[in-house]
Amino acid sequence: MNEQKSLLIVGCGDIGNGLAEIYLARGWCVQGMRRNTDKLAAGITPLAADVCSPQSLANLAPLRADYVVITLTPAGNGAEGYRAIFEEGLNNLLAAMAEPPRLVLFVSSTGVYAQANNEWIDEQSATEPSRFSGQSLLRAERAVAATGWPYSNIRFGGIYGTGRLQMLNKVIDGDCAPPEPLHYSNRIHRDDCVGFLSHLIDLVEDQASIASCYVGVDDEPASIQDVQAWLAAELGVVYAGNGQPVTRAGSKRCSNKRLRDSGYQMKYPTFRQGFVPVLNEWRKLKA
Repeated sequence: MNEQKSLLIVGCGDIGNGLAEIYLARGWCVQGMRRNTDKLAAGITPLAADVCSPQSLANLAPLRADYVVITLTPAGNGAEGYRAIFEEGLNNLLAAMAEPPRLVLFVSSTGVYAQANNEWIDEQSATEPSRFSGQSLLRAERAVAATGWPYSNIRFGGIYGTGRLQMLNKVIDGDCAPPEPLHYSNRIHRDDCVGFLSHLIDLVEDQASIASCYVGVDDEPASIQDVQAWLAAELGVVYAGNGQPVTRAGSKRCSNKRLRDSGYQMKYPTFRQGFVPVLNEWRKLKA
């Protein structure tokens, strides 16, 4: 009889729950770590711990898993909140692992790129983040790499999907970005985040090699103006660019060529497909 495979999801939220469902259905042991375990999907073995507290990690049984997926969220929006989780907390977690896993997947962000002049970006592009958030994420990526364990850092773009209605509300309120400057945005549907993480685990399960880094975005780095104008038309509202220019991220175009070359098939190749279920959800809520 084959030994049961194991998956540990640290910071197990929406994406972690979606990933867990795939492997629970295959009979794996799936553990979910978070401070409050009430929101873990059924079947996940709960691990209540705070990565910022070495003692709370020490209170658990020794951490072991074939696969470890790390999906952390900052403790606050400021520099200290990012540093606490992605630097101190991550190092606490790595130190608590009792033995090397077969693979660590660290969910990072395209925020590690500071380019802002509409350049095309891929995994080989310079990572010189000017914002504290990108700096902490880049240090976290390097800490994962420094373990010497098999790993991959996944730099996801803006994650959207059902339950995430902020963009629709902006469009309805006329709070869209002004026409100028043109700002390219990069996004990926929540289901493709889940799907790609699972794809990488399955590749390693099948003894295939994977890269140490992937840019996780869809096929089209569309401008925020194009996205919001399209949503306005779908919602039947006037497209009004009365909002502020986007400042939280520089305008760049991220390429997902390496992701596609790995064999992954996008469920939602562009925002036009991906926002359909979001729009359907919104219409049901308004019905």
